[in-house]
Amino acid sequence: MTLVAIVPTFETVAIVGDKPQLVAEIASLFARAGRYLAVMDGPRMSRPDASNEVIRRTNALVMVRPRRVLLADLPHASMQAMSVGWSPEIVISVATVEAAASALKGWTKVPSEKMFWGEDNLGVGLLLARRAKKQLQTSVGPSSNTTFVPGGRHLLVVCEDGEELAQISASCFAFATGSAFLVVPRLMPEERDEWLEELYALESGGDVTSRFADIRERVRARLPAFEFGNYKQVLFVTSGFPWGIAVNECATTHMYNYPDFGRSMIEGLWAAQNSSRSARNALLIDPAKVEGSEIQAIAKTLANNGTLVRVQSGPRATAHRIQTLIDTLPFDIIVLSTHAGDTPGERATYEYIDSEGMNRRLVIDHAMSLSYDPGTDKFVVQQYERFHELDGVAWSDTKAKAKLYVGTAINSWVELGGLVDRDKYKVNSETIQRVIGSMAIQMYDHIWIPMIQGFPPSAAPFVLNNACSSWHALSQRFMFAGARAYVGTIFPVMDAEAQEVGHRIFRDQIGVFLPIALWATQKAVYGSQGRWPYVMVGLPFGIVRQNTVQSVGYMAQEYKRAIVEYDAKCVKQRPILSTSQRPIVSTLSVC
Repeated sequence: MTLVAIVPTFETVAIVGDKPQLVAEIASLFARAGRYLAVMDGPRMSRPDASNEVIRRTNALVMVRPRRVLLADLPHASMQAMSVGWSPEIVISVATVEAAASALKGWTKVPSEKMFWGEDNLGVGLLLARRAKKQLQTSVGPSSNTTFVPGGRHLLVVCEDGEELAQISASCFAFATGSAFLVVPRLMPEERDEWLEELYALESGGDVTSRFADIRERVRARLPAFEFGNYKQVLFVTSGFPWGIAVNECATTHMYNYPDFGRSMIEGLWAAQNSSRSARNALLIDPAKVEGSEIQAIAKTLANNGTLVRVQSGPRATAHRIQTLIDTLPFDIIVLSTHAGDTPGERATYEYIDSEGMNRRLVIDHAMSLSYDPGTDKFVVQQYERFHELDGVAWSDTKAKAKLYVGTAINSWVELGGLVDRDKYKVNSETIQRVIGSMAIQMYDHIWIPMIQGFPPSAAPFVLNNACSSWHALSQRFMFAGARAYVGTIFPVMDAEAQEVGHRIFRDQIGVFLPIALWATQKAVYGSQGRWPYVMVGLPFGIVRQNTVQSVGYMAQEYKRAIVEYDAKCVKQRPILSTSQRPIVSTLSVC
């Protein structure tokens, strides 16, 4: 089979559910080729940002434009939240596959034969059932040992086991694209984090190439003996580790299986289905922190591509200005040329009583960035929080944490208030040299910790971050916000490398799928060396095309819309206190 150039369309039905077996059984009712059946987990209503959970999923469903949305046995609170704003004829709550089949009468034909399967490895069972046009029926007990389902050689979808809902969504993608599908053993969280720390430690210098080659060999040994080179592209659905670093024989890309994997799949496909969303405009960011920046060369190349280019360089590349531009304007391409890395911060211990009357002791690592907002005459404080320990149990110790009663400890912590309000509960503080996962980007004035909840509605940018070690936490944040693709580096790169890679991607690889474009670029720059520092996250269909849109008119409309929306936001949240009295604070917490 040749490379499929047509992005699959959406099925007319979408499924929102938290019970993998039920979701898989309902999904097996659909057998139309070339249609992606959108599957999402329900909103996490116990989170402090539960409203955002609902909004993100609702926005994703709008992209699908479904005629039926099946809420598959969701908890009552989730079902109510997801039903708001939809006609009862569209959003239907079902508790069984039989109820789903009844609700879908006239929309799909229930298969006449059934295929029986166990309670795990559901992605494989679902794909086999749909290709055989059989209805999947699950039961308690182990499934088949089958972990590979053949398909076209254009794409192999490799999915870590352990997240059954993610495996179901990945299976739906393999079905829609006619791809091969492989399930591999997952990395346990402790080992995954150790390997990621090894990759991050490459930033310390030394013989980076040989150390990276050693890591790659160990990673490859953990993958099954498989001929990945038989495929043009491999999509790794991962819990956080970039498996593609160990597979250089073909193009690779990645997607994160948690959180919101199903939503990210929808947004990635939506972005790829309209070719005009490719290269209408670009934001190029050069805070003048690296010598020999590649930004000017990329700007010239993109201008020749018909792209409207905005360059923010030197004093124009402040943390607040970049955050504002990304929040308000829909850029198709974002390129950063600067430094990145985890930042120093504070390890603070708080003691308080939660809403259940229990004494709690919470240790949190804080990292902060500061920027000036001339519009409000305030300093904007961005705070990154990473939970370190609760009641003497390390937050990273999954076994011990499983026995820990968390209860309302975290929600009660959030309700304590802001930075100043929480200080009264602080009993200890110490400076630490690195807040793991804080990943800040150096701007002209200060560091910038991206806290992007979502891009403007018409935007799904391709982000190329040439900053050193820029793949790590930043790839997760930009993809969670709705980027269609993100390319960053595992370890530091020299200015000359960044220049050549950036220039080649936007000059030589126009109209080429981004994973293949990146693979061909690294092959040209690094050859057979073990030093392939760039890693991609995103679906295989991302492309930077020759722009055919009248970008000036398009951006003029978007500017007007952004001004109206931003003015409304300012009126709603008009500051009362002056700069000297109170900062504007935004917080990103990692649980």
